[in-house]
Amino acid sequence: MKPISAVVVFLFLICSAVWASVDGYHCAETAIVQDMNQALSKTLAQKREAWITPDTIENYRQHLQIAALRRRSVVSYALGEDAHSLCSRQMKWRSGSRSLRVQSYADCSFATVWGLSDQRLSFAFLMLSLGWMAVSIVYLRRHQAGRLVLGKMVYAASDRSFRDCHGERIAFTPMQQQLMELFINASNRKLTKAFICETLWPKKPDASETLYTLIRRLKPIVSERCGLKIVADRGDGYRLTSDLASKKEKDCLS
Repeated sequence: MKPISAVVVFLFLICSAVWASVDGYHCAETAIVQDMNQALSKTLAQKREAWITPDTIENYRQHLQIAALRRRSVVSYALGEDAHSLCSRQMKWRSGSRSLRVQSYADCSFATVWGLSDQRLSFAFLMLSLGWMAVSIVYLRRHQAGRLVLGKMVYAASDRSFRDCHGERIAFTPMQQQLMELFINASNRKLTKAFICETLWPKKPDASETLYTLIRRLKPIVSERCGLKIVADRGDGYRLTSDLASKKEKDCLS
């Protein structure tokens, strides 16, 4: 798993949690308005006076099914929409020649509505995102332990693999693989010719030509796939370095 994949999944889960929370909040608002509508409708069905009295408000509150609204919602003469509170639809009461248009309002803060909303789905997404983050951190730390980044190349000691910047495995020959591992494990990425020959061809009296051929075939691969260079070090050996470091050295010498 790549780090970017872990981040994308985490952001998706967080966005899902936010969406579920907002949706739950709006559903709670809708439920509050519907409760006020039904309570006001029942209140008007029992109303006899052509004006609003304390008994009207008390009767209205008794019809509310959401207990938290009973101290926050009142009946008033229809005033239209109120940007600072939730309101029911306007209803008309009529008795003979007398008529009255009323509306109920609820002074509910954001915290009140949010507390009445169903946030279980949002909480589940939030827990999933936190769990995913914890698992991803542990996985990436373990997966990246023993990894070495050099130029555009990544070496994983766990499976002794060399990969490019795209995560694709670099197909070295067995000899090229051994030589690259020698460079990786060497101090300053520097190897003497004698050490290379003794390690790779211990039974061969003179392996200079074989080493030269191996280096010549390896150079274009590490340059193209790894962003590295194998540089001859004063005729005594070879050094693995990045293209940028090689350019800086040339600039200093010139």
